[in-house]
This record gives sequence, structure tokens and C-alpha cells, in this order.
Amino acid sequence: MNGDSSSVFCDAFATMLCAFLCGLCACAIFSCASIEKKLSDLAAPYAIFDSQITERDEAGIEFTFSNLGERTIVRVKFFARVQESGDSEDDFSDDSMEKEFVFDAEFDPGDSERIFIPLSEFEFDGGIENYFVESLFASEIIFSDGEIWNDKDGKSAL
Repeated sequence: MNGDSSSVFCDAFATMLCAFLCGLCACAIFSCASIEKKLSDLAAPYAIFDSQITERDEAGIEFTFSNLGERTIVRVKFFARVQESGDSEDDFSDDSMEKEFVFDAEFDPGDSERIFIPLSEFEFDGGIENYFVESLFASEIIFSDGEIWNDKDGKSAL
């Protein structure tokens, strides 16, 4: 009789565990689909990589811009915010420097280019090594067909 009751218990436990795991997997699949949809909704027709503050003739932000879309881009307006770092990770200055920069150039699908945004009007107390790029994104893109894509708040910046 113990064998029968433990067998019934094991079968019931296995059934409950299977139902729980199936429910968990369904939630995980749903969540992943939701996240993927949200990311695709935000996806911009461009990519910005490896931004850093550098010095050429002057201090500025240097990065790679790529047209990952299927249409030719003729103008891009970039927005950048530079922040001074403090002594610790949580210690940042209240002062941030913001800059908009318009870049007129033809970017065919698949094209990439190094871009330099000068920050000449900003004072870098202590040198550029004390600053980092807090935010960098394309706020407006104009395509060759005249369509305009906007992201004034940087929601597509990852």
C-alpha cells in the first residue's frame, strides 16, 4: 500500500511540476517576445558605437556612425551630453555639457564613418580625462526620399 500511495504522490507531484514549468516557460516566452517587440519599436535606422572624448586640434566626441537601415541618409542631427566624473562612481558633478551637431553627408545603407563633434565652447577643468560621454544619440535623421525620423528624447539610444 505504501508503494501505491507514493506512486500516486509521485505522479501528482510530477503533473504539478510539469504544469508549473510549462506555465513558467509560457511566461518566459511571452516576456521575451514583449521585450523583443519593445526593442524593435525603438530601433532606429542607425547605430552609434565606441563614443569617447578625444583631442584632435580641440577636444570633442569621436564615434562611429553606421547606417544599418535600407534607405540613404542625407542629414543627421546628433545630441551629446558630456559629464564630469567625481572621485567615486556615485559622485558626479551637477554640471553637464550638451551639444547638438548637424552632419550633412550621404550615408548609403551599410556605410560607416568616424565622426568628430567638437566641444570647443566648453571648458574642461582638469583635462578631458575627467569627463565621459553620458549620452549620445541621433535626434533627427533625414532620408534621401525626404522622410524625417525623430527621437528628440533619446529613447532609442541604447
